[in-house]
Amino acid sequence: MPFVKSPQRECHAELASFEDLARLACSSREYPKRVYSFELDGRRVAAITMHLTNTLAVMYAPLSKSGGYVSYKIDADKEACGVVDSISNSLSCAPIIHLKSRITQLRMAVEADDIPDVFHPIELADLGSLTRLTYDPDFPEASNLALYAVPINNSWVLGYLVYLEMDEPYYEFYYIRMDAEPEGHFVRYSANSASEPEFTDRIEHGYTYMPVIKLKEEHPIFGFDGRLSPA
Repeated sequence: MPFVKSPQRECHAELASFEDLARLACSSREYPKRVYSFELDGRRVAAITMHLTNTLAVMYAPLSKSGGYVSYKIDADKEACGVVDSISNSLSCAPIIHLKSRITQLRMAVEADDIPDVFHPIELADLGSLTRLTYDPDFPEASNLALYAVPINNSWVLGYLVYLEMDEPYYEFYYIRMDAEPEGHFVRYSANSASEPEFTDRIEHGYTYMPVIKLKEEHPIFGFDGRLSPA
């Protein structure tokens, strides 16, 4: 991620479930992300922040239990996550920081026109192109492989966020269209195989896995404005 100055706006996007937040925090990461807990609209939530150039994007999900860490583990085709008080060597654990006040004192942006770093959607032809796009020759070991699944009206898009180094901040969201909600928690593929990428819940050796993070509803930061361009 490039060096960025302090953000000027804050926006909140709710994820589809706590499992999506745990997957975003821990899956495919050597070092899990920091998770913040705070009150939002009368309920306790867990959140992960994404520092864009002018915007603090806050991805959150309801938090039903208090504890010190978000725990995550996947064994074969079973994904398990929760909240624990201490770290276990058998689990991937993301630290939870419990806040008594708001996560920042920034002004929350609620309209698309008020978000400085709106993503620019670019449609791809197929899932294979999307998986190959995640390879970054400048940072080949980068572990930021999260794919975001966003509901748009009666369909879904699955995409990957890319930052372009320009005079002004510019973010592109490369996506594919989907007729239905993604069926698996991961996209599995192998550069050493001619087989097509596929959605799966099962983890096997010899493949690359990209976690799928589902949003509860469309958010203006993704740039679709409630509709998809014609096919």
